[in-house]
Amino acid sequence: MSSALSKYSTQIQELTPLLDSKFFYDASRWDKLTNDAKNSVNAHSNQEISRIDVINSFSQYFKGKSDYLYPFTMTMIWGFADTGYGTYRTNKYLSLNENRIIINDAFECIAEGKIKEAHQYLIKINGLNISYISKLLYFGTRARNQKDYTLIFDIRVARALAKLLDTEGIMSLLSIGPSNKYEDFERYNTLIHHWADELKVEAENIEVFLFNGDF
Repeated sequence: MSSALSKYSTQIQELTPLLDSKFFYDASRWDKLTNDAKNSVNAHSNQEISRIDVINSFSQYFKGKSDYLYPFTMTMIWGFADTGYGTYRTNKYLSLNENRIIINDAFECIAEGKIKEAHQYLIKINGLNISYISKLLYFGTRARNQKDYTLIFDIRVARALAKLLDTEGIMSLLSIGPSNKYEDFERYNTLIHHWADELKVEAENIEVFLFNGDF
C-alpha cells in the first residue's frame, strides 16, 4: 500500500459515504428539466438525495419498478447538485432519442454485469465523459451488490491521486484529468479496491477521501 495513504487510514475508516455524500434537490433550480425526467424524480423534490437514494433508484430499475429515466435523472441531480447548469446538461443528454436508447441499453448491460459494454455504450453520448459515466456505473454496480463495484473517477479524484503519489513536487507542472479509456478506468478501480482490501474499508471510502482532498 502507498505509505502516503496508510497514514490516513483512521480518517478513511471513519467516512460514511452512503449517508453523508448527499445534496439538496432544489426542484425550482431544475424546473426546466424535461417533463418526463422531472416526473420520474418528483418524490424527491426539495429533499436531500444521498448516495443510497441513487443506489436505490437503480435497484428499482433492475427490479422492473421504474424505467431508465429514474436512476439516470437521480444520478444527474446528485452529480450536478446546485451547479446551475445541471438542467441544461441533463436535457442535452436526453434530447436525442438515440441517447435515451443508449442509456437504457447501458443500464441493461450493468444489470447483466457487462460493465465494459455499458461504458462503451455511454461513451457514445456527446458530452458525457468519464466523470458522469463512472457515476452511473458506480451507482449501478453498487445496486447490484457487486463486490468489485466500480468507483467514481472525476477530475478531483484524479488530481488527488496525483498529489498523493507526487514525491517530487511535479504536479504543479502538469494538467491532470481522468482518462476516458475503459482500460484506464479498470486499472483505477483495481487500484482503489486493492488499497481498500488492505485498509479493510469500503473502496468508496477511499474515493470520497480522494475527492475531499483532506490531506
